[in-house]
Amino acid sequence: MDEREPQDSQPGRAPWLPVVTVGLSALAAYAVYRWFGNHSSKVVPAAQIEPVSDFDVERFVGDWYEIARIEKGLGKPLTRSRIEYELQDDGSLSITMRGFHAGTHRWVESTGNARFVGSPHFGAMKASFLGPFYEGYHIVAIDQNYQWAMIMGDTTDSFKLLSREPVLDGETTELLLYQAELMGVEAERIHWVMQDGVNPTGQW
Repeated sequence: MDEREPQDSQPGRAPWLPVVTVGLSALAAYAVYRWFGNHSSKVVPAAQIEPVSDFDVERFVGDWYEIARIEKGLGKPLTRSRIEYELQDDGSLSITMRGFHAGTHRWVESTGNARFVGSPHFGAMKASFLGPFYEGYHIVAIDQNYQWAMIMGDTTDSFKLLSREPVLDGETTELLLYQAELMGVEAERIHWVMQDGVNPTGQW
């Protein structure tokens, strides 16, 4: 579902103007995003972040529930959020994130792309959700049956906990939180995503 409003054609406008406008808007948005990310408490590069070395991308693709994350940027957090990964012909991953926005009471969707840094069997990637700007997107822990995964960026300001099911058992959750804290993640900053299976506004 694409919630972008169609743009009216405006005869007489220079053909390069919309491109420049979009480019400047993207740069401004990225600057705000980076400012908020870099001014969080204790955001430091995490030398302890080590991607898994036996990653199987074909087992990783598909749908995941977002169980927990560290919020970045502006606006209210999404609920019932899910992420879909698809393997592309060039070996990269397309990323589609969907969730219900509590502020606007609408379903929203965003897309991105992740590329491996080196071998695809090493879970180190760079992902982009805003034009040419790429950031770390690393699989730092994953279930042997690919039923849960923990993702971090290049700093402790980026954290996601994913599961194939809407809930993750308590023992696994505690172990993953302990591992995340060892990497420098502040547990009090982690937002737990509501995944109750109820979707009163329609389904994807």
